[in-house]
Amino acid sequence: MSERASQPSAPVERELLRSTVSAILDEHGPRARDEAARHGWSAGLWQVLAESGLTLVSVPESAGGSGGDLADLAVVLQACGYHAAPVPVAETALTGWALASAGLPVPHGPLAVVPDGAAAGALVADGPGHRLAGRLGAVPWARGAHRVAVFAGRAGRTTHAVLDPRACTLEPGANLAGEPRDDLVLPARGVGCTPGGPEPAAVTLRGVLGRSLLMIGALRRVLDLTVRYAGERQQFGRAIGRFQAVQQQIAALAGTVEQAQAIADLAVDTLDRDGSADEAVLAAKICAGHAAAVAVAVGHQVHGAIGFTAEHELHRHTRRLMAWRDEDGSECVWSAELGARVVAAGPGGLWDLLTGPAAAPAS
Repeated sequence: MSERASQPSAPVERELLRSTVSAILDEHGPRARDEAARHGWSAGLWQVLAESGLTLVSVPESAGGSGGDLADLAVVLQACGYHAAPVPVAETALTGWALASAGLPVPHGPLAVVPDGAAAGALVADGPGHRLAGRLGAVPWARGAHRVAVFAGRAGRTTHAVLDPRACTLEPGANLAGEPRDDLVLPARGVGCTPGGPEPAAVTLRGVLGRSLLMIGALRRVLDLTVRYAGERQQFGRAIGRFQAVQQQIAALAGTVEQAQAIADLAVDTLDRDGSADEAVLAAKICAGHAAAVAVAVGHQVHGAIGFTAEHELHRHTRRLMAWRDEDGSECVWSAELGARVVAAGPGGLWDLLTGPAAAPAS
């Protein structure tokens, strides 16, 4: 990554990146899952990925990152979703990008992020400035993070804080998939905020896209597992995948996965190109959420009871899909937001909303 700096990768390089990440996750996956079962996440896998420069993809080299663009990060995140990697790659890359984009230093090690401290209810006025007080709830991977970055905006002014979770009281929690979502009880005196930092809305938007990309990886894994099992499982003397009813369900699953992939690719491309891709990113999370519902239903129905067992890997992906549907905004939340934007655009603005702003005429 470092040799490519911040230049967009060629397709061949991106495919090499994809195969490299997948090979690492394949090799270290079983040990990482055992470690995560004991500690909630895998410090060993994190170390391997960090040494390979894969935890700060899309963060400029000048800020201590690995360079590359958002499409490169999409490759890494989809691979992490496909392999159910128990490491905070999405959160670390998001935090690194947010700090670097505001000209702030990027700490080393795994990072966690609270995109909007004001929305989390932890931002309070403190004289002319602000501080964080009280509790930060369900912070992803907080127990393994070296630092937690909190961004907030109020009255058009942005502020931020980078705090050490070891200075807080950590109350362990987990989402449906068992990934750490810990509460942090802040010190009694609070944590001072520093003026400046990225717009919380921009951090939130990029977090939504990151979650969508993880879901795309998990969706594709469920599809692959389901197709393989339908070809192996025999019933009445033939593979169940030869029954039309099963074929129809798998076709529906494949269609919804490809639909979610297509809109996620569009969101990555649009956000990378001009930075204004709100509607595309929201649509990506909405489509991923709908696809997750189909994947959970079809995947478990085709697998039958074996899909629910701890020994089969299907549950690792379907539980993540169910948890991730609600994180960074569910499809219900973003559908309402997207609908409001369509209404606000009015009949004359709908076309531009669907197709993007018109290109400036050539001079």
